[in-house]
Amino acid sequence: MIKTCFLKFTTIFLSLIIISINSFAFEQKDFVNDITQAKDLFDKGKHDEAIKYWEGKQSVYGGQQGHYELELGTFYSRMKAFDKAEQTYLDGMKLGGKYPRLNVSLSYIYLWTGRFDQSSDLLDETIKEYPDWWSGYYTKAHHEFLTENYQDAKKFAEQSLSITETARGFMLLARASYALNDTRSVISAIEEAINVEPNFLADLTAMKIYAVSLATEGQNGEAIAVIEEIKKNNEKAAEDEELKNLLAELKKPQE
Repeated sequence: MIKTCFLKFTTIFLSLIIISINSFAFEQKDFVNDITQAKDLFDKGKHDEAIKYWEGKQSVYGGQQGHYELELGTFYSRMKAFDKAEQTYLDGMKLGGKYPRLNVSLSYIYLWTGRFDQSSDLLDETIKEYPDWWSGYYTKAHHEFLTENYQDAKKFAEQSLSITETARGFMLLARASYALNDTRSVISAIEEAINVEPNFLADLTAMKIYAVSLATEGQNGEAIAVIEEIKKNNEKAAEDEELKNLLAELKKPQE
């Protein structure tokens, strides 16, 4: 059995879900063009310019079904202006547009600002109102994972995947299973994630827990192959000390 503690997911980038063009309750070419322009500015580091540009579109797109408010709140949250983001999401929710992505985004604001119970309660309400929406369960699983309730995280990840199979859903299932020392579930979940999105072969975090889990199950040859594969797909892997140590440990019996 190989014991490692190198992967404690204490720092995780939380990414809010970006709405797709096809999910709009209203089809507006101008909306799509304008939000694309604002996002391009933001991605180029012109944060203030991007937000000012999008704020200027409030009279055109605001107050409808929450799509405008979601995007504005996301800009604010990415700048860690959490008070503004929270109020913007709440404004969007008051419109009655039945747009649950606002709930998910607001739940993250609660989570980031230490209001764990509010975050959990809002997600419970969202799941109850939208029981067939996979993302509600996924976000609840993410919340439970971040608050170290790994058994619940695993349960909700599985519920999400029972509705829609996504690579990130399988990855979250793998993370929760890893924290629970359920290495067999880690292996199957990572393999499913790779099947859905082959680019996970370049994900250093995913491949680490995959390799460790394989080794823990006595599949040393497969674990070595995984490490060699990640070294081909991610240049950072070759210099990763944890992977070097794991590889050296795995090869000892073969020497």
